[in-house]
Amino acid sequence: MTMVARFRVASRATGIRRQVFVHVYDDRQEMARAHTEARKMKYDPTANIGGGLAVQQGYRWPRPDVTPIVVMRLWVGQLTTSTVAHEAVHAATTFFFMDCVPGWDSRARSVLLGDDEPLAYLVGDIASAVIAKLYENRLL
Repeated sequence: MTMVARFRVASRATGIRRQVFVHVYDDRQEMARAHTEARKMKYDPTANIGGGLAVQQGYRWPRPDVTPIVVMRLWVGQLTTSTVAHEAVHAATTFFFMDCVPGWDSRARSVLLGDDEPLAYLVGDIASAVIAKLYENRLL
């Protein structure tokens, strides 16, 4: 595996500390394989996957119960503000429904989340354009 960086980020914006494990790869195919396998999907080398987010179940110390583990996978060839913002939307959507929508359970996940790809692309495009303009105006 060609993972070049691995770290965690966290937020308490919903009142509960939620973490995202970030794995950065220098080989797109290895990243895509790890992403699809984590989602229990068949790996397709022709799929155009430049990043991804998987929600898995696991144990996190010191909690004794199974909790969601969110893993964001990124490829160095597509480390743009748009891609990072896009994948962050997927993570935020997951945490929002887990922490802020009454009646959340694993059986309702697909119904509650729906397809948030359009939202992720919108936020990615808008965030990257704003950041680019802020740099252009030397404000960042």
